Amino acid sequence: MSFSPQTAPEKLTTADQVGVHNRLMVPLSLIMLIAFVIRMVAAFFSKGFAFHDDHFDVITIAQHWLYGLPSWLHEPMPPRHSMFYAGIHYGLFYLMESVGITNPDTKMTLVRVLHGLYSLLIVYYGYKITERLSNQANARIVGLMLALMWFMPFMSVRNLVEMVCIPPYLAAFYFMLKQDDRKRNWHYLWAGALFALAFVFRYHAALFLGGAGLVLLYRRQWKDIIWLALGFVLMATLIQGTIDLIFFDYPFHSVVTYFFYNADNAYNYSTGPVYRFLLTILGFIVPPISVYLLLGYSRTAKLAPMLFWAGLLFFVVHSLFPNKQERFILPLFPLIMILGVIGWQDFVRTAKFWQHRKKLQAASWTFFWVLNIVVAVAMSFTYTKKSRIAPLVYLSEKQDMDAVLLEFGNSSMKQPPLYYLNRLAAEFHEYHFNSKRDWDEYKAGKPLPQDFAMTYSLNGEKSLDSLQTELSLYPYQPDYVVVVGQKDMEERMQRINSLYPALELETTITPSLYDRVLHFLNPRVHKDEHVRIYRIQDKN
Repeated sequence: MSFSPQTAPEKLTTADQVGVHNRLMVPLSLIMLIAFVIRMVAAFFSKGFAFHDDHFDVITIAQHWLYGLPSWLHEPMPPRHSMFYAGIHYGLFYLMESVGITNPDTKMTLVRVLHGLYSLLIVYYGYKITERLSNQANARIVGLMLALMWFMPFMSVRNLVEMVCIPPYLAAFYFMLKQDDRKRNWHYLWAGALFALAFVFRYHAALFLGGAGLVLLYRRQWKDIIWLALGFVLMATLIQGTIDLIFFDYPFHSVVTYFFYNADNAYNYSTGPVYRFLLTILGFIVPPISVYLLLGYSRTAKLAPMLFWAGLLFFVVHSLFPNKQERFILPLFPLIMILGVIGWQDFVRTAKFWQHRKKLQAASWTFFWVLNIVVAVAMSFTYTKKSRIAPLVYLSEKQDMDAVLLEFGNSSMKQPPLYYLNRLAAEFHEYHFNSKRDWDEYKAGKPLPQDFAMTYSLNGEKSLDSLQTELSLYPYQPDYVVVVGQKDMEERMQRINSLYPALELETTITPSLYDRVLHFLNPRVHKDEHVRIYRIQDKN
């Protein structure tokens, strides 16, 4: 790998000072290939979904629109999730089904492949930004971290807006850095448009724009601010403003509703102390390297002020807000890696302490890389939520199924991912589909399809009388019973048999290795969810 003549001496000198990385001569093309391979492995083998939102507020909604259900579209208030992102999936599903791809597992595999390819932009722009701010040696480290950090391949193929918003905001910073070299104000126009694209995926991404804008304001770069704001307003209005004007009351109605809702419900979700996200960062990046990177980040305020203050603003706002779910902080990790590596490697190069402790530095990085690569590969083969998905995939092949009963024992009832039944289906509760309005409007427009299926739920807190009342309201009677978990099986089966005496065990679905490990580590939170599927022999 050759270096440019202008910078070769400095880059080689710096590279020789970075301990275990002194022989790291991996070109960008090879880094991109590594990132591609592990993401494609994850796309094909890491089935399932990670969180509630990445399935029920993306995939479920897109499939509902394909069925003709007006989910989100005729509610009095806009949804608290990206309609633009769900709409992209609607378009993907429409194209797939138009060419005969209807199997839900196959459709999700293609979705994961596309997300994996898209996420390569994170690696590319992370590398290019680091190279522009520092040197190729540091860029290689950052590129490999973004490619192989233990959670990056797994999260990159999930339907998480927290991950999807990263490529456009990184590209925006790259355009601004290019402008600093070429003095072309229109680069800020493109940067503003890219920040807007990140924003319509995840509203919180506007904090990155806010941090960068504060630096421009401090520098009094008025023309750059105008171009940046113009690009943001035009793109955000074109996408989010148009969506809200068509389906709701006024442009950016969704944004206003989102922030009012979160202000009113700040303490109704997962909360934690102000330092919770600091601990998340330290744990996710793996100590002691995570400590090194945070120290390195703190040294880059003058080198890369827009990136530094953008990341700091994002971190502070999320730390101060009560609702603290770990996935919220995911967009920040690339900036921590970029600035953290640059700042830390520069510190190591000049610090006498580390000049005499190169073995400790090398051991820290060796531990980091071994652990991350092993876990990244393992996570790429992880089937998450298998106990909730696999039974429905199995039942999707039962063409004569009218309904299914989900039995959870003494555990709480979980929302089934009905997308995997590969037919229009509803979960019985007070509101059907996403709302009673969706149900009523669908029935008013056209009759239910012949393969429509209803799902009913039962657990220890729900009486058989309540279940029988539900069953009496509809003609859709269960053909199958899905029993989740293994605890108190004798008592539970006696209860089910009192309602359906003739049951035939069809198959048993075992949890994935990932789910078994979680159960072993924390059995109180992560239950043993072996699943048994019984066919009801005589519904009468």
